[in-house]
Amino acid sequence: MLFENYLFSQLRKLINEEIRVATGEELFTGILVSVDNAILRLRESTDDYERETRNIVVLLSEVSFIQVDAE
Repeated sequence: MLFENYLFSQLRKLINEEIRVATGEELFTGILVSVDNAILRLRESTDDYERETRNIVVLLSEVSFIQVDAE
């Protein structure tokens, strides 16, 4: 339980930052919109002509890794 609390507190510091989240064979890159004890929400932009965005919901229990760019 200690790790989950630490992860949650670190992710809260990254709200409005770009992160990469891997789940199984999926890799999502986007702006972290929110996080709670069970899920995180990303806003992912496409590089298409119209610059569409999509909202992604990821269960923390399904996360393989999270990557953040160094500052």
